[in-house]
Amino acid sequence: MDEQKRTKLLAAGLGTVVAVYFGQSVVSSWVMGPIRDLERKVASAESQAEKLADDEIQLNVAQRNLKDWKQISLPGDIDTAQRLYREWVFDLARQCGFSGSGFEVVPGARSAQKEFSTVSVEVKKAEVDLQGLARFLYLFDQSALLQRISGVKIDSPGATGNPRLSVTLTAEGMSVTGTDNRAELLPRTQLTGAIDEKALLLKAVASEQFPAEAEGFEPFLVRLDRELVRVTEVSEAGWKIERGFAGTKPAAHVDKSIVELFPVLWDRSTRRIEDFQALVQASPFVLPAAPKSYSPRVAGVSDKTIRPGESVSLTAKLDNADPELGAAAFALEDAAEGMAIDAATGQFTWMPAEALAPGKYSAVVAAVQSGNPAQKISSKLTITIQEQNAAPKISLQQAAVVVLGREFSAQASATDDGPLDSLKYSLGGGAPEGLGIDARTGLLKWTPARSFTPGKYDVTVNVTDGGREAKSATAKISLDVQDDFAAMTTLTGTVSRDGTWFAWLRNRATGVTLKMKAGETVRISEIAAEITEITARYVRLKDSAGIWKLALGGALRDRVLETPAEPQAEAVKSVPSAEGAAPATAPAAPAAAPGATPETPAPVPAEAPAAAVPPAEPAPVTPPAPVTPPTPDSGAEPVPQPAAEPQPASEPTPTAPATGAAVSS
Repeated sequence: MDEQKRTKLLAAGLGTVVAVYFGQSVVSSWVMGPIRDLERKVASAESQAEKLADDEIQLNVAQRNLKDWKQISLPGDIDTAQRLYREWVFDLARQCGFSGSGFEVVPGARSAQKEFSTVSVEVKKAEVDLQGLARFLYLFDQSALLQRISGVKIDSPGATGNPRLSVTLTAEGMSVTGTDNRAELLPRTQLTGAIDEKALLLKAVASEQFPAEAEGFEPFLVRLDRELVRVTEVSEAGWKIERGFAGTKPAAHVDKSIVELFPVLWDRSTRRIEDFQALVQASPFVLPAAPKSYSPRVAGVSDKTIRPGESVSLTAKLDNADPELGAAAFALEDAAEGMAIDAATGQFTWMPAEALAPGKYSAVVAAVQSGNPAQKISSKLTITIQEQNAAPKISLQQAAVVVLGREFSAQASATDDGPLDSLKYSLGGGAPEGLGIDARTGLLKWTPARSFTPGKYDVTVNVTDGGREAKSATAKISLDVQDDFAAMTTLTGTVSRDGTWFAWLRNRATGVTLKMKAGETVRISEIAAEITEITARYVRLKDSAGIWKLALGGALRDRVLETPAEPQAEAVKSVPSAEGAAPATAPAAPAAAPGATPETPAPVPAEAPAAAVPPAEPAPVTPPAPVTPPTPDSGAEPVPQPAAEPQPASEPTPTAPATGAAVSS
């Protein structure tokens, strides 16, 4: 075959192959295309079916979860939910030992969503130890409620052991939308009989909300006040129980006590309170201990006061010392004869010699630790041997006049061989009502009522020293309680005879008139004053308070102090100085009876009285008034005109010059 023919044959074959190849592709696309489209649609449908099945499963799971959540949800009404949740958290906190003066559980923030709402309560200023806090966290975690602790603050006051913690926390509960409202947060029933703290069987009112005996029964928890009880068996006889679950304390419960179900989440039932003990043992809330610093000192050594013949015994200790430096060895330095101390125990003893004179005797107690011999800790000890205690000596005036309605005072003083500020004054039995004494100063004070019965009252004053064996001394004062005769005694007139002036003082209460001259002492009530000057219109008197002026017609009580006495350094007073009383150191003169007339000079021959002006007040002399002269042997005295005071009917009215004038002879 020639070359040209061969070429044509090869070209024809190649063309046939190409045609077959491309023709096959066209036929395959035309025949197989619809089949592949159907296969793709089937695969897509199967994929969608699987997705729908997954969605259905997820929906079923979500529906089941929603149903479960509604069972453990708070009530649907947000106000009811917060109120019941606050009560539940408060009861749980009390059950776990939360307390404190500021402890409270109050409502907190709340939030309403479309699918759910949240409410919170705040536990404030609670005090609890680590065990109580661990129990609260354990039971809160166990309970089948939609809740969580969203915040907690714990303050610890101590660095070791199991301190009382200050806890503030926020608990948050959830209410799922659509949850039914209910009167109680958790199912409740009542006891049908009282049980004591050792009872292992209880009876309660039947309730469908509590588990009953049936196949698959599982123990459950109930709460009786602050005690948590585990029910292990339910029968017609009652509930068999285990007391004091989770560390709560068994207690007696009365009939009709509330029994509240404490549901536990299914995935928490295997947990035990012991799982939380590691938290307690680790003490995560205890402050780290600060570096220890030591300030050693000798303790048990204090000054002593003893009497002759007594011994001294005490035990010295080294306090606040570093124990790593070893035990302390004790010794005495500069000690008095006979003093001794045990080097190991620190026991100090001393029996003073009988011939040792009273006084102060000292020693230095020193302590040294073997680990630091260069550091010596010491303390000085002083022992005073006291002289035998002598009784104090008391000084007090023997008598005094007390005026009804006026303040009376008298000073008791005492000396003693001990400190004077240790003396204590007191009154003996039978003291008049209202009379008192300052226990420290010894000042007696009394203002008797005007209704008090006048008379003489003997009062005993005691003084006691502060010695170890207290000694006492006593003194007596006789109090003459009188009416206020000084207010009833009036200067009714003044009379001059032979150049000597007389003052007439009349007691309106008794009708007695005192006729006194200059130099004599007036003693009426508590007043004791010397007459220094008598004039036609007034009388001057002098006492320890100064110079007084008593006007004609005036009462002795109303005299006026003209010139106060100059202040002088005085001894301790023992007689009242008010109202011109006698000096404290002056002996009490016998008091005249109210209105009594003191001893006067013999009467002088009477002469016809004539009105005159005393030399102290010069004035023109008036003619003498006519009077009837007395008989030579009568010894009668001229009578002055009373100063505008009505005279008693029994007393003859004297013939004298006008009121306020003086009479001279």
